Amino acid sequence: MGFLSGAYGKLMAGKMVRSLQYEMTMVQSQLRRITRQVDDMEKFFSAKESSIKAQMQAAMNGSVFKYGEQLGINPQDPSSMSKLDQSYIALYNNYQQQQQQQFMMAQSAWQNTFEMMREAMLQPLKDTEDQLQTQKDNLESRLKIAQAEYDAKKEEEKAGAKNLAPDYTGQG
Repeated sequence: MGFLSGAYGKLMAGKMVRSLQYEMTMVQSQLRRITRQVDDMEKFFSAKESSIKAQMQAAMNGSVFKYGEQLGINPQDPSSMSKLDQSYIALYNNYQQQQQQQFMMAQSAWQNTFEMMREAMLQPLKDTEDQLQTQKDNLESRLKIAQAEYDAKKEEEKAGAKNLAPDYTGQG
């Protein structure tokens, strides 16, 4: 009876192992795809954010430079400031500070916008990634159990086969 029970159990446990291995392959594939999408989207947002910041910085610098030229200041030549009336320098410095404050406010608004976009677009992907990781962990545990059962049924079959073998020594 041990041989048949072991053989059938080994067959069923082997089938379960293969089924779990197939399911594991599918989950791992989906997990890799989702992880790649999350990474790609993070890179996209980072690049876009850096690009917008650089554009805003260039626009601010250009504005300050043009205003300085209108006042007769060459921002690239600090000695040009020593030749000017202090009121022009004060106007220039005030304008520069205003532009810097506007830049900081705009940068903060853009950062908030990007955070909201990240949350709206990335969170569903990250939730799916977490779900797939949990599913993968569950499958790994089930696969270990199924493999242990397969090994146990294999041993049961082997032990049952020994009991079925005829004893030709006559010693019973």
